[in-house]
Amino acid sequence: PPSYALTTSSTPAPLYSERPNTTERVLQSEHHPTGLAPAAQGHKHLYKSHHLEIRLHPPHWGLTLPAYGLDGIVDGLITFRKQCSHVVELSVALQGAINTSASQHATVAVPGVSRNVILKKKTVLFAAGPGQHATLKGDFPFAVQFPQYIDGQLDHLPPSYTVYQPGISTEISYLFRVDIVRKGLRRHEKLSVPVLYLPKSRPTLPPVVDMPWARTDIWDDPRMETVTISPTWLARSDANATQRDDLPQISCTLPLSKCFASGDMITVSMKIECLRAPAVAKLLSHNAHLSLVKRQKTWISLGAQISIRESLLSRSDVYLADASQEGITYLRLEVQAGEAGRECSWRIRDAVSVEHVIRLVVLPPEHLKDFPVYKIEVPVTLTTDQYGTLHSEALALGGIPFPALGLNDVHRYLRRQT
Repeated sequence: PPSYALTTSSTPAPLYSERPNTTERVLQSEHHPTGLAPAAQGHKHLYKSHHLEIRLHPPHWGLTLPAYGLDGIVDGLITFRKQCSHVVELSVALQGAINTSASQHATVAVPGVSRNVILKKKTVLFAAGPGQHATLKGDFPFAVQFPQYIDGQLDHLPPSYTVYQPGISTEISYLFRVDIVRKGLRRHEKLSVPVLYLPKSRPTLPPVVDMPWARTDIWDDPRMETVTISPTWLARSDANATQRDDLPQISCTLPLSKCFASGDMITVSMKIECLRAPAVAKLLSHNAHLSLVKRQKTWISLGAQISIRESLLSRSDVYLADASQEGITYLRLEVQAGEAGRECSWRIRDAVSVEHVIRLVVLPPEHLKDFPVYKIEVPVTLTTDQYGTLHSEALALGGIPFPALGLNDVHRYLRRQT
């Protein structure tokens, strides 16, 4: 049978991004697909119904929808455009849900359609007494805060999110809703306003900035962790080859926290030791590949099935750090943690998740037969912002939580235009 190379280091495929970077422009006849509003937009977010006029007062972040950050407060003013009689209750609420649909052969599969409510927070602005009602007019201020956690769970409230996979679409959406409950058979009035929840995240520990260029195996630091990479044999390999005693020993060292801010460099130190065949250690140093992979997972059919979408965010630069010892080679690999502010790892158990892993692969030299592949995947956590920026940001904005604008999803706006 023909032999297939696992990768081609000389001519790698270009990285694909579904969102334009800072050096690219999108030409479109309508509004920008990332949701950027015209710069001249100066009015507040204003919404009207038969009786009501609602003004939301978020700062203007340049988005078409009201956007809120971590612990953000949805505040504003409800004004009755005209008197509303027989009112029993006036309330506002924040609602959030995960909507997942699965299709097969262009037909929506009913068992694959699900709606999972993750947020339902209600505040009553007016309530008449038992058996009573009232006529409302004038203004009613309101303020409802986003919680940090999902109702009744330990998982953090996820950001607004949209992903399309083959046959499956998933959307996490939030609404601000106003309800007027009226007595008897009179028409109740409801007004829903879509909002964006874009919470920022930061590492809980400072980054390791003093990592030595080489020889991390003799550097005693509790902030670092060394992992041994086990060999993986191809199915067609000779069974006797697995018993060889001259196989190299490969390990990698990286920060123990495995938490990095998006846009920062992730540094990994690798040691290749092959004392019985010193040339092999040097040959393998040219076949080391490190990449950062993003996995978007969606669980369907009540968690019985899972759909995974995988994308490559970045590849590493490889540097020969030290080859002074015969049979031992030290490498330093650096990979960028995606684009700054655009990546964030989070998870809702048995529902949806965004995960990141660094994948390290050491391929055998082409002329060596029956030689294993060394491969390991290490889960990492990416945050939108760097460590220690919360205090300075709060001072700059007067305590208003700044939303993670990089998490604003292009798919959300493209879907509305279709």
